[in-house]
Amino acid sequence: MIDKSEYPKNQEWNAKLFSVPKIPRGEKGQLHTLKMMMQAVRDGLPAQTILKIKGSDSKAALDRYCVWLRPLGFVYKEDGRWQLSEEGQKWLDSGDDSYLTAIFCARIKFFGEVLYYLQEPKKIGELLQIAQNDYKINWKTKSEIANRLTWFREVGFVEFTEYLLEYSLTEKGQHFLQDIPLVYPQEIVVEKDETIGETDVDLSSWAIELCKAEQENFSSRKPTIGYIPGNTNNAAETIVGYLQLLSQEVTRDRIREYSGNMYHISTASSNMFMTLLMNIGFVERKSKNTYKISELGDQWLEKNNMIDLLCCIHSKFLFVFEILKELEEKSLSAKELAVIAKVSYGFNRESIDEMRRRLILLKEAKLIMENSADTYCLTKRGTNLLKLICIQERKASDTSEKDSASNSRPVEDDDLLRRIRLASKDSANPQEFEKVLQEAFETLGFKAEWLGGSGKTDVLLQAVCAPKLSFRVAIDAKSTSAGNVPENQIDFDTLKEHKKIHEADYTMVVGCSFQGERLQRRAREHKVALLDIDGLEELLKAHREIPIPVSAYKKIFEQSGIVDLDVLNDERNRVRRYGFLVEAIMKCLLEESDDPITKGALSIREIYRSIRDNESFDMAPEPAEIEAILDFLSSPLIDCVGKNGKEYFIIGSLDEASKKFEFYSKACMRKNSKE
Repeated sequence: MIDKSEYPKNQEWNAKLFSVPKIPRGEKGQLHTLKMMMQAVRDGLPAQTILKIKGSDSKAALDRYCVWLRPLGFVYKEDGRWQLSEEGQKWLDSGDDSYLTAIFCARIKFFGEVLYYLQEPKKIGELLQIAQNDYKINWKTKSEIANRLTWFREVGFVEFTEYLLEYSLTEKGQHFLQDIPLVYPQEIVVEKDETIGETDVDLSSWAIELCKAEQENFSSRKPTIGYIPGNTNNAAETIVGYLQLLSQEVTRDRIREYSGNMYHISTASSNMFMTLLMNIGFVERKSKNTYKISELGDQWLEKNNMIDLLCCIHSKFLFVFEILKELEEKSLSAKELAVIAKVSYGFNRESIDEMRRRLILLKEAKLIMENSADTYCLTKRGTNLLKLICIQERKASDTSEKDSASNSRPVEDDDLLRRIRLASKDSANPQEFEKVLQEAFETLGFKAEWLGGSGKTDVLLQAVCAPKLSFRVAIDAKSTSAGNVPENQIDFDTLKEHKKIHEADYTMVVGCSFQGERLQRRAREHKVALLDIDGLEELLKAHREIPIPVSAYKKIFEQSGIVDLDVLNDERNRVRRYGFLVEAIMKCLLEESDDPITKGALSIREIYRSIRDNESFDMAPEPAEIEAILDFLSSPLIDCVGKNGKEYFIIGSLDEASKKFEFYSKACMRKNSKE
């Protein structure tokens, strides 16, 4: 046993971590898994080694586990390899679980404090209320409390009384509690906005100019900032050192030597950081093997201003000062910002690491501050800066640019996409995911009923169309904090029962992602369709641009395993073609309306000759297609085209036709809302 005097010193509350590291439980528990990880580091296994944890579906490499463990001080990286820290070595050698838990208590918020409050038995909800009300930790679910209790039960400090649903300290836990320091609510210092009295922002005029760009240029910025040596909080200091080194033309080998001596990083890491400096525009390559500071690097180095640095980064990388705009509306977590970046700003995936890197830089510049558990808000300085710089606008639908009434739709749709992504990983609140899926499928045109509960499917879909085309789908929603839905979370026998109970034609499972050939094979065997969040997002975005009949989606549900969305392309192309055809015919009649010879009246053949070479069409339109569109436009419902014998002429403008379509659309929406 390790002497209590060797337990780590309690960190300041604001410096502690909010979350327990992700350690798969497996069949033998988290302690066994943690020992496996740290033994693998001690044995020098390659960083990309996949640890086989019996009873766990985790496919994370050793490198990912080490990233999770590093903030606790168990491991560190040197010369590109993970090493055990002195504390990690000490626990691995001793096997003293009390010492290990003391490290957790010293470095994670509301960890040891849980033991203090369990001196009287409590339910998990009561502990959550204490964390929220007394410690001002803005946890929305019980998952973090549950993670702490799982750990304490495994080391024997806490026991669970099942019939009361209460947790309480064991005698072993009581003894341990006496050996660790705690933080009480009255001792917590709430972070305050140090910039509250500021009216001006210390910002160079050249830096403001860098932030000016057309929207298309903003959207073409790179998504990944990438690696910064040392502590990201000291990014400016790190960059200064490199730029001073590069004041003269320097070889690649000299840069690598400097990187190794100063930051103990590998050649690959040194190269990655040099790529970042070149992407920002601070460094130029002078020859095949030499580099030198650029004019922009020299300009920034003169003042060494953190906000100027962020302007340089903002001009080259996606979603930097845009974070300030999002935080202007409400406080957000790194996870929520990662979803927003994916949905609305062009990121190809959700990246918590990239968000945290940006947040650290913005916080270091005092543009934002933490106001609760992993949530951030604007400071006065951030508010002032937002008035001075240009940022990328949220992505909007092409179909809504001309229409003020539908301009709000992209914002609403993006909100739905964000809620879907967040709910898909909120395993503590599965009903949230079920409800947002109901909303998503209603958006696609289905009658969707949220059922949930024992013996029922989560969401039941009904295609509202003619009986011979109608069909029903039993939707099973699978939310998981890890993101990937494991095979053991899907009960195919239960899905079969739900399909029978609800007289459904098809079954679909919707989750964040599905991996593994065995899972997909079993889904195919049981005729179950699998739709991940990326696929659902693609469906919703495509529907926003080109809506198709609800009956067409049958091709999706008929599939088994991971669904192929390309089966909808023909239907979507057909609708797109008709849209182009309406526009081409109306423009043709409008252009001919002032012709003194035709007097604006054209036959189908004449219209065909006028629009057949239109570049919008992959294939020239058939006369029968033109006639069908003309019959529609000349109907009493639309009445934008008149007919005289076999000739057609314009009655109203394209704008008037658009307003009629909008009016009928609103009428349909009123009808749906009454139902």
